[in-house]
Amino acid sequence: MKKLYVILAVCLVFISCDDKAIVVQDSAGRLNDILVVIGNNDWDGPLGDTIRKEFARPLDGIVREEPMFTLNHVKPAAFTGMLKKSRNYLIIKQSDSSGVSIKKDLYANPQLGIVVRGTDKVDIAKVISDNADDMIAVFNKGEVKRKQYLMDKVALNTDRITDRFGIELIVPRAYHFATYNGEIDNDFFWLRRSIKEGTMDLMIYEVERNRIKRSDSTVLDIVKVRDSIGAIKILTDGGPFQTEPAFSPFLNESQIDGKFAYETKGTWEVKNMFMAGPFVNYAIYNKEKDNWLIIEGYVSAPASAQRNYLFEIESILKSVHFLETKKK
Repeated sequence: MKKLYVILAVCLVFISCDDKAIVVQDSAGRLNDILVVIGNNDWDGPLGDTIRKEFARPLDGIVREEPMFTLNHVKPAAFTGMLKKSRNYLIIKQSDSSGVSIKKDLYANPQLGIVVRGTDKVDIAKVISDNADDMIAVFNKGEVKRKQYLMDKVALNTDRITDRFGIELIVPRAYHFATYNGEIDNDFFWLRRSIKEGTMDLMIYEVERNRIKRSDSTVLDIVKVRDSIGAIKILTDGGPFQTEPAFSPFLNESQIDGKFAYETKGTWEVKNMFMAGPFVNYAIYNKEKDNWLIIEGYVSAPASAQRNYLFEIESILKSVHFLETKKK
């Protein structure tokens, strides 16, 4: 029994870079919150403006501006106790050298910290601007992983999707399989979640490779595909479900489960009705089938903030895992 206590003690203790023992405890904090550790004067000045410009930048695809992350400020002397257990933190330090370092699970678990160093305020601001995209990607990846972990605890049975498309994905039980006029379509899956302000929806289907070409008109190809499917498969009380023509979608090249994908973010609408909202669409090239797997999520909640809803959808879509095709 004494040996067991020793083993447990070793498992619970991590050694920091300054050789002080730190007991790793559960982290705290809401998803997409970052605690910024910086002096009050710097936070209220140009350096703070640079941090807000980069880390609280507006999300793509949302007409009403919402920040990518919620930033909470604390001065360095107050970064103790419970605040040190924050799941995400950004520390700003003046130093003899410039750079960015990542600290994982240093004071709590899971936890992600980023330390930005510079020789003076101007240098620190430059380091932040030069590395902002990479730092945002690190925080976002950690938050998506955490969200997927939480969703997996209350996951919906998606065997029918696995059987049809050869993929696994994490969808919370708050969603249910929807039908169009009561009919089940095994080539098109529509999942819905009711929320206080409206609904959150997912669509999964496949299209031939030649429907989406890599060219200057790729985004137009994707819009044509989603509009042709949405007009037929998504039931509305008005006109067709389509891409809002007044706002050009954002298109990026990405990867899902190691496979090439186009990421499209934009606004949907029901034509001739005052119904609209944001969507996230991934067109994933499946080399084994030589086609595109389309996975999309969209939100209908016009009277509420939509960032966290879109983040849940993004986490679901990024959880897609392709199963190996059995050789005959």
